[in-house]
Amino acid sequence: MEENRKLLFSRYERFWHWSQALLIIALMVTGFHVTGLLQWLDYKLAAQWHRYFAWSLICLWTFTIFWHLITGEWRQYIPSTEKMLEVVYYYSKGIFDPNLQHPFQVTRRLKHNPVQRLAYLVLSVVISPMLWISGLLFFYYNEWNQFGIPSLWLSGVAAVHVAMAFAMVCFFCLHVYMVFLGKPAMAQLKAMLTGYMVEDIRLDMDREYTIMLVEDEADFARMIQEWFETNGVNETDRILPVRVTMVRVETLHEAVKYLNNKSVDLILLDLDLPDSRGVETLRSIMSVIRDEPVLVLTGEEDENLQSMIIREGAQEFLIKQNLDRHHLLRKGRFAMERQWFLRQ
Repeated sequence: MEENRKLLFSRYERFWHWSQALLIIALMVTGFHVTGLLQWLDYKLAAQWHRYFAWSLICLWTFTIFWHLITGEWRQYIPSTEKMLEVVYYYSKGIFDPNLQHPFQVTRRLKHNPVQRLAYLVLSVVISPMLWISGLLFFYYNEWNQFGIPSLWLSGVAAVHVAMAFAMVCFFCLHVYMVFLGKPAMAQLKAMLTGYMVEDIRLDMDREYTIMLVEDEADFARMIQEWFETNGVNETDRILPVRVTMVRVETLHEAVKYLNNKSVDLILLDLDLPDSRGVETLRSIMSVIRDEPVLVLTGEEDENLQSMIIREGAQEFLIKQNLDRHHLLRKGRFAMERQWFLRQ
């Protein structure tokens, strides 16, 4: 079985992830000593190192927030309900079925499934802010009088800090547990160590694929949709998976808006649209995608245009007048298989 190595995590992402993990572990250990749950270290020493680790993590997070903003990686954490129920079912029952594949396809642009995004939202909006605010209030307790903060609030601040600390411990333990739920079990851990996800290059003939058709001609679009959505295909004629979801848009604006929020498995692109024409249409699409293969559909038999289209990143250049169902579906499948090799 052939495999493909797909780059998911950059060097900084791996540095940030493992540095954060080590600092959180250090904070948990010293925090348990400060609260008296552990007594291996002297209280004063544990409290001192707890503050050092906390400031280090604050610095790391500050720089990482800046990195997310300038690279656009903050979009990875925007909540989404797409395939939420399928992912929940997979985590509740599917992980025990060796033949069931994860319903969410990981790409460089979409690294986190809907459940992960929701968990990271709770971590980023609730747990972390309350943990740091209460921790800083602890650190500057002697200056409370200058800001008019009643000293009687100390017990409340302590309760919030301890509660959020245990919430962080629970999140950390659950995160470690979820790492080993992949198939194979060590795949996600290796991806965070090396940056690469190793996966089978063959198309899964049993899962559902999403194909975007960017075409404003209604009759031609209807014909293409019928070709891909045909039910009752003979087993020997299963060029593409039977379960195919077609997403049709008529303008470049609609296509860009959709691709900015969701991923697809294949894009069928007409170059001449109401709001864009020619090679610029492809360039606009290529600027918002990372992994999706693109098949260009056009009515012009122009070799120069074909060469230009391929140089711009399209997988294939197809003449509308020469298309038939078998030819288009084979080209679509080959484009998706070829993309496994091209992903880095």
